[in-house]
Amino acid sequence: MRALIISDLHLGNGGDYDVFAGEQELPALLNRFASPPTRVIVNGDGIDFLMNEDELALDVPRAVAQARSCAESRATRAVFAAFGRILAAGGEVVIRLGNHDVELAHPEVQEVFRSELGQPPAAAARLSFRLGEVPDILDVGGARILLTHGEHNDPWNIVHYQGLSTAGAAERPSFAYAPGSILVKQYLNPLSREFGLRFVNLLKPDFQGGALTALAVAPSAMKLLFQRSSASLLWQLFCKMTGGASFAEDEEDLGLADRVAEAGLTSEEQEAVEALLGDGAVAFSDEEDDGVLGRARLKLGRAGLKLYAKLQRQLTGKAGDAYFALEPNEAEWKEAKRLAAKFGASAVILGHTHAARWKHEDGLLFANTGTWIWLMQLPPFDAGDDVWAEFLAEVKQNPRLAAERQKLARLISRFTAVSVDEAPGGGAVIALLEWDAASGLRTLEEAHVPATS
Repeated sequence: MRALIISDLHLGNGGDYDVFAGEQELPALLNRFASPPTRVIVNGDGIDFLMNEDELALDVPRAVAQARSCAESRATRAVFAAFGRILAAGGEVVIRLGNHDVELAHPEVQEVFRSELGQPPAAAARLSFRLGEVPDILDVGGARILLTHGEHNDPWNIVHYQGLSTAGAAERPSFAYAPGSILVKQYLNPLSREFGLRFVNLLKPDFQGGALTALAVAPSAMKLLFQRSSASLLWQLFCKMTGGASFAEDEEDLGLADRVAEAGLTSEEQEAVEALLGDGAVAFSDEEDDGVLGRARLKLGRAGLKLYAKLQRQLTGKAGDAYFALEPNEAEWKEAKRLAAKFGASAVILGHTHAARWKHEDGLLFANTGTWIWLMQLPPFDAGDDVWAEFLAEVKQNPRLAAERQKLARLISRFTAVSVDEAPGGGAVIALLEWDAASGLRTLEEAHVPATS
């Protein structure tokens, strides 16, 4: 059976946090693959359980309520109806867990989404859920193809699967969420909800980058949020304590200090940031500064968006539209080679970074399935300070990214997937696909992966 692999849908509940962009496009793609029968694999982060205001705890009744809220949204319902059509045609749907949907480990949560398929029990039973503690290996025409979400190589978002079990809630030990999830629920979600900074939710999975960018655009908002919590903002940013209300040895490291260090603040600039964020009342008028503090905020903004800009490397077309380089960076290729060697695979397919990738070299094929959320167009990272200052000023003036006010900070989308078919003479044909409403399905890259000897 041929396979269609997608990831990082981040289906939500239709609220302010939603970032899923493929309400029409994804069902259209799935309809295209309904016949002949297809195994659709959602390779992590199909559902986003972090985009709500609930306490961050793996609790069955709460997770079921969150699942129902997601399942009732128009976009999520359309996608699961399309999954149902895949099943009705004799196919399968496999949903692997990622770092945003660990709640799918609950059988009770799984049943919520199974009920949205609109199919009789025999067909609905072909929807399955899998933990991501080990990769899946597909044997297609004798070729070994490895699938895993990819958060295993991201220390801030890694899922500790030993704390999960699909056997039932009574047998499930305590589960600790990753620091990235804590950062989202305690700080990034309120930044979006209370202060309208919608852009921070688009920088997944680089939550530290989102926090630094928010700090550059709205430092007083960040200060106010940390004042409400038990965490120390100055310790998180500079490993420097002020006062006795928070103790570094007891505080969860959110991974911000290393990113701040990359900004290269001078001692004068750091002192200006510390003065703004230190003890005392929040003063929103302090956010206007063209001097030392303004330079510091520009550096923080560029540092915050650095990883996102590198992952979504852009080539500018004739009309100024953005296209994305598919070549993986050195770290991505190195990890693909490590996984291939460890598991004896000839192809490695990941998600998580939201950046579509493709490389076929020395007997190894590496692909990343990209994402189905909105993406934010950035200036080239090596653009001058004046360009970045203009970009950050626009984000500050249009934090919700209203379409009519977008100039430099534009919302764009690129819907990608990977297909796997058995080759007539053995091995597998793997393709990186793109779907858009105007031209439908097109193949970006394709390669033959021979059977493993």
